[in-house]
Amino acid sequence: MSARRIDGKALAEERRTVLAETVRGLAVRGIRPCLAAVTVRADQAWERYVRNQASACAAVGIIHREQHCPAQASDSDLAEAIEALNADPEVHGIIVQSPLPAGIDDRAAKALIAPGKDVEAVGPARLGQLLAGVPGPAPCTAVAAVELARRALLEIHGTRDFTGIEAVVVGASTIVGRPVAQLLLNAGATPTICHIGTRDLAEHTRKADLLIVAVGKAGLISASQVKPGAIVVDVGINRVIGPDGVAKTVGDVADDVWEVAGALTPVPGGVGAMTTTILLEATASAAAHGDHRPNLDAAAVRRLLGPAASGLESRLAERIARLIGGHLAAGGATVASALERRLASGVTIFDGAMGSELIARGVAPDQVVRAPLDHPDLVLAIHRAYREAGAEIATAATFAANRWRLGDRDTALRAASAGVRLARQAAAGSGAQGSAPQLVLGAIGPCGRAVGAEIAASEVEDAAGELALAMADAGADGLVLETMQSTAEAVAALAGCRRATSLPVIACRSIERDDPAEIAEFARAMESGGATGIGVNCAAGPRAMRAVVARLAASTRLPVLARPNAGFPEAVGASDPAGPGWRYHLRPAWLVDNAKAYVASGVAAVGGCCGVAPTHIAALATALSGAARITPGTAPEDAAAAAHADLIAADRVAVGHPLLARRDRLAVVGSVPARLPAGIAAAALRRLTGAGADAVALSSLWPGSPQGARLAARLRHTRDQTGAPAVLELSGGTSLRAAQDALIAAGLLGIDLVLVDQGGAPASTSAERASALDLVALTTRLAAGRDLAGSRLDAPIPLTCGVRLSGGAASGELIGLPALVSAGTAFVVLPPTYEPARFRALMTALDFGANALPIFAEVLLLSDPALAEELDNELPALSVPQRLKDLLAADPGADAAGVLKFLRHWRSRLAGVWISLADERTAPAEAVLRAVRAFTPV
Repeated sequence: MSARRIDGKALAEERRTVLAETVRGLAVRGIRPCLAAVTVRADQAWERYVRNQASACAAVGIIHREQHCPAQASDSDLAEAIEALNADPEVHGIIVQSPLPAGIDDRAAKALIAPGKDVEAVGPARLGQLLAGVPGPAPCTAVAAVELARRALLEIHGTRDFTGIEAVVVGASTIVGRPVAQLLLNAGATPTICHIGTRDLAEHTRKADLLIVAVGKAGLISASQVKPGAIVVDVGINRVIGPDGVAKTVGDVADDVWEVAGALTPVPGGVGAMTTTILLEATASAAAHGDHRPNLDAAAVRRLLGPAASGLESRLAERIARLIGGHLAAGGATVASALERRLASGVTIFDGAMGSELIARGVAPDQVVRAPLDHPDLVLAIHRAYREAGAEIATAATFAANRWRLGDRDTALRAASAGVRLARQAAAGSGAQGSAPQLVLGAIGPCGRAVGAEIAASEVEDAAGELALAMADAGADGLVLETMQSTAEAVAALAGCRRATSLPVIACRSIERDDPAEIAEFARAMESGGATGIGVNCAAGPRAMRAVVARLAASTRLPVLARPNAGFPEAVGASDPAGPGWRYHLRPAWLVDNAKAYVASGVAAVGGCCGVAPTHIAALATALSGAARITPGTAPEDAAAAAHADLIAADRVAVGHPLLARRDRLAVVGSVPARLPAGIAAAALRRLTGAGADAVALSSLWPGSPQGARLAARLRHTRDQTGAPAVLELSGGTSLRAAQDALIAAGLLGIDLVLVDQGGAPASTSAERASALDLVALTTRLAAGRDLAGSRLDAPIPLTCGVRLSGGAASGELIGLPALVSAGTAFVVLPPTYEPARFRALMTALDFGANALPIFAEVLLLSDPALAEELDNELPALSVPQRLKDLLAADPGADAAGVLKFLRHWRSRLAGVWISLADERTAPAEAVLRAVRAFTPV
């Protein structure tokens, strides 16, 4: 057998693509990740490493800074340099030269790095965090080795789960061997640590399903020491002289292992290629957390205070250092909050719905958002009812209190503050007779728009931050993000809360399907964003939520909250004894039965959402309050789901189309107005395909044309009639949601070509009008398997998108083209023009050399002078010269002849021609097509 090659370089490139997207997202929030490398006395190897590191940083947008200590630097000089970087808010990650020169205390230097900036995880705080199983950075080489092992598991066995794997780690250093073993143990494997002095080393290694070797001795492990089919990760880097006298780099594993192992990482190109990527990911994560307090001792306190410390007694300086240091944990988190302690103590009971209770008490549904301001007595009464029912956590009536729902920022902040104060008032006096006091969480709901498509993530972050600050000032014990419609929205809202306050945050999404990739994506994003807990609310009834929360609990170490709806409501009229509104039919016992299943799967807290009332919470409290938490198992994971989970921040996939593939011939698209009757349009397009058109389109730009899903259905009919690929045209100015419906319908109907018209509307993030850039980005999202809200689709919609440049572009103004290309534009269509100089200027401006996009020239064939006059007067951005009108009067075929002359001249620069007709008359176009096929055959 020959082992599968696990390519570290390829995996590193995949992850760097995602990382670059993450860094760009941070830049939108005003955060520029920065990695600082401290050099004491550089040697050649360190200088080369730092150069490579700087290049890698530049490639993904991370700032790289070098800090050089003075010549003959002492321990004190190095300590001063590290402490300065610890205190610098612009620096997010610190690495120190390794190995350090003789005379410098390596261990002491590493211990000085602030835990939040120790992105290599070489200090005692980070290593202790790893030992305790707390999420956070681990030594980069160790993480790289484990990630490559995980990729091998996926490729060979279709899973990323280490549970039950017998692993042997050869090497016991604190930066590779021991951390690797701990990472594997934390992931469910059964690791054994060996080293170069282990007796009968082969006896251990031959039992390993997974063998990771990190010793630094060339050829240490041979084929006879490896279990057939095992996964082998070679971490060693050794320089040896080959038989030809040339030095080469080899690992710790001999070449004959390739014939025995099931998978093997190469050297070079394996673990080493991944290590820098892991370091950069840790730097970006540290920047996103934004919480970096230094690890202080008495001397550091004096240095930081400078001259002000001249009169500070040593004993007092030590007390200050201990006081600050005592509240530092690995990762920069403070001592556990009351909410964290409550969640850790056992199953915690949250309250139920506020909105449906207010509606049941007569508040109009559209006025619920103002209830803290307009109906404070009702809000207070509902909070007290939940408290008496046994709810340990109260969520304020602030779910919809945001600037979009309430219309202005000031009203939103007043409602947020009032809602928290009312919950705080209701909780007053709780905790009597030895019971724990009720905690109050400010609730932040969704903005109601698609983040990243209809609204910028930075705007959501700012809005969440100001709400969080108002709620903190009003006395909230923590915050809960509720019913987030996408992971992108949850990430933005969480970032705003973390930036504005130090309150703990539980982040909840509305997830309706047991989708392994989407759930894993959400869990990982919330962990890296600094959430205190994670959960699902409002998505479904109690039973439907079971599988979702079970998988979520198995996908994270964070406490998980489950708050289901009460099922489907029934609309009741004024004749109902309780008055008009909604009636739910959920029996408390049914909720309890399902909540017990949640807890059995590892859920830490339960409550309710829409329709869940105080009677339901009372039943939950009686059955579950204070019950012991259960540690969840590992979520099952298939290969496809795992592959999707690796695409957390990725929004783009490469999509190709045969129409664009050939450069030895002109591709031709024939287009007629979509407003033509279906039979007439289909007959015209059949004539065009018979004459040689490669694809067909129905132009929706003409007045009276069908739009959206109706146009997609017409196109499918046209495709069936002609046998040619069909192109869906979208005009700028449509709404994003309507465009999404049309694109999804087109994809489901087998239409995979899209043309967006740039001239339909100005750039806009409004929900009502979308720019061409918005529409291109949407097609790219759908092709990547994401919808407007960022949620995963059942399957990607494979779309190839081009843009018809605006009429203004005919004068050489390439308005917005770079942004369109970046968003995913695969080809461009130049608008029709009858002025050769304009077209020549545009083609010159579009010349990007080998990287040029495929260019289609659109020609609008004129069949008679009357049509020329009509279009000259009525069609925007099109001017028909008088000389052409005169030629048409003398010869109706004059325009077709001119088009052929034009195409012969430009054919080497064009990928194709877009032949557009104003009506069903196809004779001139058929003549052009036959001539084109004569000089660019099929």
